Amino acid sequence: MLLHDVIGIGFGPSNIALAIAFEETGYQGRVLFLERNSSALWQEGMLLDGSDIQNNPLRDLITPVNPRSNYTFVNYLHQTGRFWRYLNLGTHYPLRKDFFKYVSWVAAQMPNVKYGVDIRHIRLENTGNELVWCIVDSNGGKYFARRLVLGTGRKPNIPEIPGLELTHRIVHLTDYLSAVPALEPGATVAVLGGSQSAVEIALDLAGRDISSIIAIHRSYSYRLKDTSPFSDEVYFPEFIDYYHALPPDKRALLDDQVRQTNYSSADGDVISQLYLRMYEDELDGRNRLFIFRNHEIERISRDGSLLIELRDIYTGSQEKVRADLLVLATGFLDIGRNGRDGMPSLLANVADRFSWTGGYLDVERDYRVRYIDPSLAIPDLYLNGLCESSHGLGDAGSFSLVSLRARDILNSIVQRSPRPVSLIVNGHEAVKAVSAVSGE
Repeated sequence: MLLHDVIGIGFGPSNIALAIAFEETGYQGRVLFLERNSSALWQEGMLLDGSDIQNNPLRDLITPVNPRSNYTFVNYLHQTGRFWRYLNLGTHYPLRKDFFKYVSWVAAQMPNVKYGVDIRHIRLENTGNELVWCIVDSNGGKYFARRLVLGTGRKPNIPEIPGLELTHRIVHLTDYLSAVPALEPGATVAVLGGSQSAVEIALDLAGRDISSIIAIHRSYSYRLKDTSPFSDEVYFPEFIDYYHALPPDKRALLDDQVRQTNYSSADGDVISQLYLRMYEDELDGRNRLFIFRNHEIERISRDGSLLIELRDIYTGSQEKVRADLLVLATGFLDIGRNGRDGMPSLLANVADRFSWTGGYLDVERDYRVRYIDPSLAIPDLYLNGLCESSHGLGDAGSFSLVSLRARDILNSIVQRSPRPVSLIVNGHEAVKAVSAVSGE
């Protein structure tokens, strides 16, 4: 049996940042990352023309921790020969396509990654000497680890609507780009949601051969995202300490205050672009975008196309619309707000060991899951990018704190490991790590 010191499940931005941390600090333990896809991907279903990441490019996979790293976004631009052209763009935020290529560029340089591994479940298994994690893939293959880092990303939020079933006609936003090519010219597409993604998808559809775009959301209007520099301090590392120290009920109050920095809102530039597109369509004598504000979907049925029954949440009036495709721009589930429903399905076999307080999963400051009985020798489980309910909005899919989170997880792993030895980072003694590679 090959026993790893650390196994990371998923190789998106969170675990790629952790892989950088392992490499740059010279971690001596045996590490393996397992990824379901054939390569590292990030938001591949939302690489829309002209869309950006709404994030300063210096908040990349490593710069906040080590600006001199070879894996910075700036070095990516330099190495790919696009540094000067990028500077000449005059844009504040990078294109999403550019950051996708950056993430892929870094991932391709990382060792100890195994692609095409579809994990079916994880469990605890006693090896005789110690309790370890056993990860089982779809082919029956098994991987064993003393510590597990889950970086799979959050589960899509699929609303509970009668008749709603994910098919080629009803897709989550993550599958939008793969669903659009199947549409016939002149099709009608409905978009549910009032988020940044909902606006971006409506804009993208307006540039295609689509006869009608039906936008449905519960708000009166698309709401402007709170981009105040004071509000954006929720993405500072100091905010994590402040937020994590609060009891769950106080976190919930704070969540309500800062929610609009990330949820159910959109940047002013895309909102203005969409409004301008609607106005221009009116000048051209055509109306393609129909907005059903203050509406929710009551039921969906099929008779060739989708029949979507809508209800105004204030007046109660009802309408029916038809569409060839419904895109759910409804975001993702969070463990804190959505309780156990938001928990990744891979944790189903071990979730009864986790500690919860007031609907919030108890996660330590170093991103370790707290167990109901801490005295049991259960191996450590870290959640990398899944801790919004315990660590704040910096864990809500943003790049802002991904490098610092990786550093904190690495520090915790090495400090909690036996047989310590000094690591040398940039010529200075750093954290302690295992002294030798684990045996088989």
